[in-house]
Amino acid sequence: MGEREAAVTGFIDAIAPGIEALAAEIGEHPEIGYQEERAVAAISRMLADAGHEAVVGVAGMPTGLRAESGTSGPRIAILAEYDALPEIGHACGHNVIGAAAVGAYLAVAHADPDGRYLLLGCPAEESSVNGAGGKIRLIEAAVFDDVAAALMIHPYDASTIVTEGALAARGVEFVFRGRGAHAAMSPHLGVNALDAVVQCYTAIAQLRQQLRPETRVHGIISDGGASPNVIPDRAALRMRLRAPTLAELEDTFERVRGCAEGAALATGCSLEADEFMPPYAEMRQDPALSEIGRGVLADLGVTPPTDPRSAVFGSSDFGNVSHRVPALEIGIQVADEGTKPHTVEFARAACSPRGARAAVTGARAIALSALRYRSQGV
Repeated sequence: MGEREAAVTGFIDAIAPGIEALAAEIGEHPEIGYQEERAVAAISRMLADAGHEAVVGVAGMPTGLRAESGTSGPRIAILAEYDALPEIGHACGHNVIGAAAVGAYLAVAHADPDGRYLLLGCPAEESSVNGAGGKIRLIEAAVFDDVAAALMIHPYDASTIVTEGALAARGVEFVFRGRGAHAAMSPHLGVNALDAVVQCYTAIAQLRQQLRPETRVHGIISDGGASPNVIPDRAALRMRLRAPTLAELEDTFERVRGCAEGAALATGCSLEADEFMPPYAEMRQDPALSEIGRGVLADLGVTPPTDPRSAVFGSSDFGNVSHRVPALEIGIQVADEGTKPHTVEFARAACSPRGARAAVTGARAIALSALRYRSQGV
């Protein structure tokens, strides 16, 4: 381990209590996308205490954040996430991601003061809010135009360089509008929007048999009417679609849209298709960065899982970043094997002392990977 790497690990050891406290603070106060005000304030305080200024409101997002250091060489971006899921909180462990990113940024800025490093706080990765995809907004605002590489960690039930999954994704809400009527006195005067939703959902369920195994289509009835004795004049189905590539995702979207159009025609309803998130591209792990990441995990004493598929991507707007610059996501274990994200059990693990310690491990993994990538003459 070279002098700078030793400086990184020593610095992270010194600030480990702060990293753990930040992970706990964000974890204890979950905020959904574009509302992560408390998380951004906590990150800004930790940066300020270390002598770094945070710029808040990046790319027109009130909870977008950036901090930068150094003046020499290409810029390496370290990405933080901090939004939570509705009802189940940090069930994807974004509290761990945010704390690890801050710790890694402070460490490389300390150990390599001339190097150009960029910390980006990326809101609304989860698609639970309309207009999700904070990294896409950062791309559109040209924030990544002079970035040489982008790195982040993600909590899983194993520590590894994740190569499976990485699906492109899209979100759409189909809104059906009919005509309300008294369900007992005059049902024949109504046009039942809920019938359209049920038909659409059933048609999509039947379509799944003809989709590739890697393709995912899943959703909820977000509006089924207000009262059982009123024919609903509005009902809605909120869907997520995932496929191995953006091209296949587009084909799947058109087939799913056909199910919605058929349901509208059959019931006499009108149809609106509202895309509540922009397309998330499939993730492309950069081979050189992946090799560096594997070496870093080995040096940190992390044993990869025997089954490389034990930790897999879902979908992320980090995929869009990976289509613009070399990118790496390192999986860090926060839960027992078999405990998967987007569950109450995973939220408990991410917000536990074990999750906070994982943020420290993640900070080491990102910081050392960034240093090694830069040392290769990026």
